[in-house]
Amino acid sequence: MTDQANISPAAGLRAALRTLVRPVAVVTAAHAGQRYAMAATAFCEVSMDPPSMLVCINRANATHSAVAAGADLCVNLLAADQADISQRCGGGVAAEERFAVGDWRIAAEGPPRLADACASIVLRPVSIVDHATHAVVIGEVVDVWQRGLLSPLGFHDGAYLFPLAQAAINLVAQSARLGEAGAMQDGYLMLDVMRAFYWFDEGLQSALRARGWEAVSRSQSMTFANIALGVRRPADLARNLGITRQGVSKMLQEMVERDWIVIEPDPTDKRASIVAFSEKSRQLRADALEILGKIDAALGERIGSKALDALRTTLARDWGRPPEIPEPAAQ
Repeated sequence: MTDQANISPAAGLRAALRTLVRPVAVVTAAHAGQRYAMAATAFCEVSMDPPSMLVCINRANATHSAVAAGADLCVNLLAADQADISQRCGGGVAAEERFAVGDWRIAAEGPPRLADACASIVLRPVSIVDHATHAVVIGEVVDVWQRGLLSPLGFHDGAYLFPLAQAAINLVAQSARLGEAGAMQDGYLMLDVMRAFYWFDEGLQSALRARGWEAVSRSQSMTFANIALGVRRPADLARNLGITRQGVSKMLQEMVERDWIVIEPDPTDKRASIVAFSEKSRQLRADALEILGKIDAALGERIGSKALDALRTTLARDWGRPPEIPEPAAQ
């Protein structure tokens, strides 16, 4: 049972699952001369004797047709620097173009294997259980490749998580709050800006909960901010948030079910859609703006109004395009 009366069990489940950190894989198959690839987070081990895993596949996904025809699967566990491969395989890219990025090994038989993944596990399906929109595919492990101890790519709260980078940023942010960052506090404006964003967002979320609003995840909060800035196409939201189109689609659907947004046809492109605020979200946005104004005022009292005005002016300036940093010269 959900603790918010107006949330459906499906929306509540999605919200609960967003609190988990999941590994990311690209599941591949080959059948009748066609190669398939899909991004996945719904997979896990089943048994070690015999070694087996399960993968959940949407029956509307093209990969399902290959599995239903008896094709083997390869679960390619992505490394932290392979979010672009997951994005390509998450939808919106033609089947063959999904293999244009990454060190793919294509054999005459068997599923494609990503040689530079953390690991690749080939499964031979032994049982397929259809349930509602998905098929639960249980397969016995027939082959495994592992490429050393690499940092894995994760997925949390609708966005990619890069464990080592995220841990470093969190460590510096926490150390700065405790006054223990030392020299790492100096010269890294990006970390200071991220720490400031977290500070504002935590204050905003806490105040919204105190006013009785349902929990708003950080990704949803960033989606509200993007829409307010005029970013309204789902594909553009996915790019700005660093998540797959499939991931942003699920998040937007949850926000529609909560009546926070509406999805409308794009008047400039009949094939596309745009996201807009709903009437119900008007009060939520009004409360959020009021809270942010009070947080601004509190910050001004703490650091001084002149410092706050200077900070606002600096951040509002046009910094131009990000610089292109050349590779270090060969030694």
